[in-house]
Amino acid sequence: MRFARVTGHVLADEDTLMLTVVLDAINRIETVRSERVPALGDAARRADLAWQADQYTQETIGNELALAGWEVVSEEPSAPAPPGTGVSQAYLVRNIGGGS
Repeated sequence: MRFARVTGHVLADEDTLMLTVVLDAINRIETVRSERVPALGDAARRADLAWQADQYTQETIGNELALAGWEVVSEEPSAPAPPGTGVSQAYLVRNIGGGS
């Protein structure tokens, strides 16, 4: 069984967000997702960059990482982010099988 930490980061850029989701497996750090994405929700939600980062990180865990055998075990609050950026919760994930 392997464990890793997953975090997502967004950077506000006009009408879109630059999203990066990272899997930190201690001996290896892998960028799972890096792309420009639309802001989600109403005006208040679009302004909450930590929420945006968290929604996209959960989506990435539920889609890309789940296909590779990863599942969430727990979550931790994120550290404060600089203005204009957002950081998701940190998710502890495990992989029982041989996926990446």
